[in-house]
Amino acid sequence: MGTMKKFWMYFWMFIGFFLFVTLLTNFLMRDDYKNTNYEIKAESLAITVSECKAAYSTGYIKGSVINNTGELIPLKYLQVNLYDKDGVYLGSEYKELKNWYPEETINFDMNYNYLNIDKVILDFTDEIPKKEGFNLFKGVDNETLAIAGPLAALLVVVTVLP
Repeated sequence: MGTMKKFWMYFWMFIGFFLFVTLLTNFLMRDDYKNTNYEIKAESLAITVSECKAAYSTGYIKGSVINNTGELIPLKYLQVNLYDKDGVYLGSEYKELKNWYPEETINFDMNYNYLNIDKVILDFTDEIPKKEGFNLFKGVDNETLAIAGPLAALLVVVTVLP
């Protein structure tokens, strides 16, 4: 009977400590987010930003978009371009807007992970550009790769074997 009382006491202490740490962390992290400058480039569709904040390595933007064209838009992307304080482009985030009816309002909430965000530019695009994967041999012709591959394999074998 005494063992179960200890178990429940430790269990509730753990829950209490967990809640205390979670609330303290949220309270302290709230000050890290600062307001970020934003610019709306879209002219044909209405964008309203309610909150745009960024910390050192993360940020978020909240708002809504309204289809004021009077037509059904089958597919559109909300594009968020991110820049640092020197105006250097850091990257883009996209939000898909499908079957967007006239006068329909869509709320958006986008999170991003880039360093030192200073400015956010919002616009619309019809498609997302494809990202190129990491290519170690970018700019190297096939003739050079045909020679370098077997040579590298030979060097590995000679180095590894005694």
